[in-house]
Amino acid sequence: MKAKIVGALVFFLALGFAGNALAFDNPDEDDIFWDTLAAMDNPNDVDGCKAKIDELAATGELWTYDVEKRREAGQDVSGEVWSGDPAQVASLTSGYYNTCENFDEGFEIMRTSMEQYGKTSNIWDMDDWHNVNNLYFQSAGEGKIYFDRTLDFMSYRFQVFMQNLPNLLTFQNGYISLNAEMVPELANYGAVLTMYNLDFDATPDIYVDGVLADSSDLGAVYDAAAGTLIFNAQHFSSFRAVGRGSSVSAMRIKWNNNRKVKYKARKRTFKIKAKGTGFRSSSAPTTCTLGFYEAIKVKVSRNGKKATCTFNMSDFSQTGYYPLTISIDGVGDAARENAVRIR
Repeated sequence: MKAKIVGALVFFLALGFAGNALAFDNPDEDDIFWDTLAAMDNPNDVDGCKAKIDELAATGELWTYDVEKRREAGQDVSGEVWSGDPAQVASLTSGYYNTCENFDEGFEIMRTSMEQYGKTSNIWDMDDWHNVNNLYFQSAGEGKIYFDRTLDFMSYRFQVFMQNLPNLLTFQNGYISLNAEMVPELANYGAVLTMYNLDFDATPDIYVDGVLADSSDLGAVYDAAAGTLIFNAQHFSSFRAVGRGSSVSAMRIKWNNNRKVKYKARKRTFKIKAKGTGFRSSSAPTTCTLGFYEAIKVKVSRNGKKATCTFNMSDFSQTGYYPLTISIDGVGDAARENAVRIR
């Protein structure tokens, strides 16, 4: 049973990225799963994982955790007592050791899923995932994001980021976007962006969050023959390259209802209505994301000033504040921090 419980926590990362996010609930941010992950240098660090399991077992914390998980699963745990003798410790840790030995399988599934989406990264080649240098994400024929600062990928925030990468990171011809509201660790790190397969005759205008930026301030370098545009991003949200003098309609969220939503397990869905500008485009559909979760239905007014986003209630069992993002692939996006509080 222990192996199944923790095994589920491991594989939710890979399965969620592959499109089965409802298969398992994410562990809470203070779950000891993340403590174990943080003790590992990388997904192949079996020794680091087992050492953390031993530490948690020695303090009795693993026993308390294990009993609670089995109680939640409907098992009768009354009368069980922690003695800490070697036989009991060995019995407790054996299932968790199995998980340590299979950690890398989940990440390999994640890697394969990324490649199926046409996205690659050098994270898989790193030995120390706590100190990742020169990290990049790339989408074949569309664009590349390169970070020149050190990042810690063995953490709750970054693993959930990887799980939800398709919802958070968008590459399209002349457009790159990262939902920075959900990845604050990346938002202000700065990055070097490359856009591929552009066909402008001269250095294009670059819009940052719908506002025209000075190409020279961004250090923009355009190679017309290769069709590549390289520039620096001091903070991260959305970037769009257009022909010089072209106008771009900015997207803005000015208001949303349901600032507080009470989680009800028996309720299937809930709606968030937003008002603003630029929510509609003839070139691509509009999507809504609340936190890491994409709306199952989006309805936009003809003038693009109102949007109604329907979300699955089951995705929001964890209370807290969630940012709302409304986006249109290849056009832009708008975000509102702490838009909704789930309680």
